[in-house]
Amino acid sequence: MTAPEARGDADQEHAVLRFKAPDGEHAIPIPVPPAQATLLDLLPAAREISGHVTALALEREVAAGRTISCRAGCGACCRQLVAISVVEAESLAQLVAAMPEERAAVIRSRFEAALKRLEAAELLSVQVAPGDRALEVRDATDLESALRKMSRRYFSLGIACPFLENESCSIHPQRPMVCREYHVTSPAEKCARLYDTVVERMDAPVRMGEVLARTFEKVTQGGTFMIPLVLSLEWSAAHSAEITAPHEGRALMSAMVGELGR
Repeated sequence: MTAPEARGDADQEHAVLRFKAPDGEHAIPIPVPPAQATLLDLLPAAREISGHVTALALEREVAAGRTISCRAGCGACCRQLVAISVVEAESLAQLVAAMPEERAAVIRSRFEAALKRLEAAELLSVQVAPGDRALEVRDATDLESALRKMSRRYFSLGIACPFLENESCSIHPQRPMVCREYHVTSPAEKCARLYDTVVERMDAPVRMGEVLARTFEKVTQGGTFMIPLVLSLEWSAAHSAEITAPHEGRALMSAMVGELGR
């Protein structure tokens, strides 16, 4: 992978990100953040990178004779524990805030209902500030065991993503990185029995949510960087300033490309 080469046009400055893949070298034009930018200004470039690299991986899956089962109307994966970067969490919170009042109220009520179910299942930590709560499993022996038990228990509750409607994503253009990069090649009906059967997934060649998380950690020099999607609104209400603080745009892009190179 090489550093982006800057180029400009009348409306938006772009850079060209070059990288090597098994089938050769590729170049992705990505928008460059403005001179003064926030971490949210990295999202357009992150989405371009995620989309391009994931498309290449999907082409390889098809060339190998495998079929991608994911389709609109199949929302089993939207009931999994979805961990996203806090940059994306802030973006989702701002998306909800910009919705018409009636629509925003519906989405907020779904978030609240999800948190109440997690509290009732004793999966949500208590006795901390609302913006700092997390999912937890108290009877696990190690981190891997805790994550496995937490994910399984979360899925067993059947809590739908607050943005899921008619088994499809209602914010598809703004969906998190992990949702863009998650693809299944086993029969779709198996997804509803996750943890009880084998669900075959395409290996994601890039995980831009994790890249954004590490970029946040690098730029802010610490702090929480990945959270469950259902905690997005709560986290944003307490920590929005950490994402919306101004930075030099090129420095942000450089930090993200550096983490992508890892």
